[in-house]
Amino acid sequence: MTLTLMLAVAILCAAGLALFGWHTIRVLAIAVAVALLVEAAFNALTWRGRSWSESYTLLVGMLVACTLPPTVGWEVVVTTSALAVLAGQMIQGGIGNYVWHPVALGRVIAQLLFETQLSPARWPVLASERLGSGNLYLARDLSPLAQWSSQPLPPGIEAWSVNRPVDQLRSVLPVDATGSPAEAVARLVSDAMPPWPDTLFGVAGGSLGEAPVLAILLAGLLLTWRGFLRWSTLLAGLAAATTVALIAPVQFQPQGQPVQSQWFPGLLFNEGLPVGLAYVAYQLTAGAFPLVLFILAADPTSSPLTARGHLLFGLIIGGTAMILRTVVGLPAEAYWALLLANTCVPAINRLTRRRTFGVTLLA
Repeated sequence: MTLTLMLAVAILCAAGLALFGWHTIRVLAIAVAVALLVEAAFNALTWRGRSWSESYTLLVGMLVACTLPPTVGWEVVVTTSALAVLAGQMIQGGIGNYVWHPVALGRVIAQLLFETQLSPARWPVLASERLGSGNLYLARDLSPLAQWSSQPLPPGIEAWSVNRPVDQLRSVLPVDATGSPAEAVARLVSDAMPPWPDTLFGVAGGSLGEAPVLAILLAGLLLTWRGFLRWSTLLAGLAAATTVALIAPVQFQPQGQPVQSQWFPGLLFNEGLPVGLAYVAYQLTAGAFPLVLFILAADPTSSPLTARGHLLFGLIIGGTAMILRTVVGLPAEAYWALLLANTCVPAINRLTRRRTFGVTLLA
């Protein structure tokens, strides 16, 4: 199981290496090294000797790296990795006993401690001519209407600095004084957001393992084929997220007027174009939601035991993540949604038990 999960995460790391170059190796090496050192120190202090779970701790370190920006400071990587192992794994009883997913728990605590570094205004990604080998520190802002693949690369520049789609989706949408909500959403899709395929390939910005959505889908299919990620969890999560994105209000502000809300933004049309559906598509592929649903939700320890329980588990993740993003505007919303779903697992297991002839069985 651990080897399969590590293979899935390795797919994300390979995509991150192409998008962010040696910065991926730096974050990955620090996160893995700290995770293994913290486990070794904890075992030494508690007289446990050599731990048989070191391979799983290696997986935790890799996953921690996938949740972090490529240029984040080393202190953030060290803190997040240490928290994931200590608070998320060891203190909760070790492998097979924890309630909350170690990576999600470490990531949300780090978000509270390092809000500025984990939520930058601009996110770097290597230019098409420098994929895999460029320097993210040699970046220039990419204008909203410019395309990553076709924008000429100035001398001395190796990367582009972009606005991450999920940050745009959380913002209040400006519109002219006489503009409609449909026009506000149309402006968001056409002017502020990158082409939707860019979000799939990962060049729209994001953390190491959050940005490459296509790599996440491939890794998720691997986990589904191996039986670690249930189709019921996946489909329920997507259905719940889609429903909330269709219904939950979008905030827009006509010029010179207060902020207003528009319910059912997914049904909006502008000049005959289904801009609402495009808005929903961006919501489903933005931020950490794909990583959480396709990768972290496959963890067997912090997920339900029953088939019907996996369905409820996916509904909680998808619905909560979109509510926290669209209504609350909370950063790292998908990790919070996963922790809430983890908290509900004992109740889900009790509610979905199947009783046959007086004997309790797990469905």
